[in-house]
Amino acid sequence: MSQTQSKREMLREKRRQQKRRKTITFVSVAVIGILLIAALIFLPRLFTKASKYENTNKFSIGNPNAPISVVEFSNYGCSHCKDFSENTEADFIEKYVNTGEVYFTYVNIPYNDEGYIAASEASYCAAEQNLFYDYKEQLFTHVGYTDSFSVENLIRYASNVGMDTDSFTACLESDTYAQSYLDDYAYADAIGLQGTPSFLINGEKLVYSSQLFDTLDALLQK
Repeated sequence: MSQTQSKREMLREKRRQQKRRKTITFVSVAVIGILLIAALIFLPRLFTKASKYENTNKFSIGNPNAPISVVEFSNYGCSHCKDFSENTEADFIEKYVNTGEVYFTYVNIPYNDEGYIAASEASYCAAEQNLFYDYKEQLFTHVGYTDSFSVENLIRYASNVGMDTDSFTACLESDTYAQSYLDDYAYADAIGLQGTPSFLINGEKLVYSSQLFDTLDALLQK
C-alpha cells in the first residue's frame, strides 16, 4: 500500500470516528432531554402528599358498601358547619366511618357569592387529587380573612396540603367545575334542604348535627 493510500485510509477512519462520536453525543443529549422532561412531569406527582384521611374517594370517605350512607350538606361560610368540621367530624369519622359502618360524602352548598363559588370550584379540583378533606380544613380555617377565597389564596391552601399546585392551578383556570355548584344546589333542592349543616341518612332522612350520632346509633342497634 502506498503512503498516499495509507494517509487516505487514516483520514477516512478519523472521519468515521468523529461521526460516531457526534452520533453518540446527539443520542446522549436526546436521552438526557427526555429524562429531564419526564422528571418535570412526574416528580411533582411523586411528591404530592397523600391524604391523612383513610380510604378517600374524592368527596367520600369509607367503605362504599357500608350499611349506612351519610351525605353532609355544608357551607364554608356557615359557622355551625365550621364547628362540625373542626370539632365533631374527626370523632364522627373515627366512630362510624373508619369502623366500616358509614360511607360519608360531603356536598358543599355555597353562598351566591363569587368567593364562595370559587372555593366550591377549588374543592372539586382538590378532589381530583384525592385531597379534598385536607383542603376543606384549610378553607374553614381561613374563612373570614381578607380575600380568603381569592385565587392566590386558594392555590396557597393547595400547596399547604401538599397538592400538585400546577395541576390544581390548571384545573381552576380551565373552569371545568365552574358550574358544578349548580348541580349541588339542585341536589339540595330535590331533598328539601332547609339549612346547613344537614345530614341525609340512607337517602331518606335529613337530620341536623345535634341529631346525627343518636340517629346513627339507633340504626346500628336494629
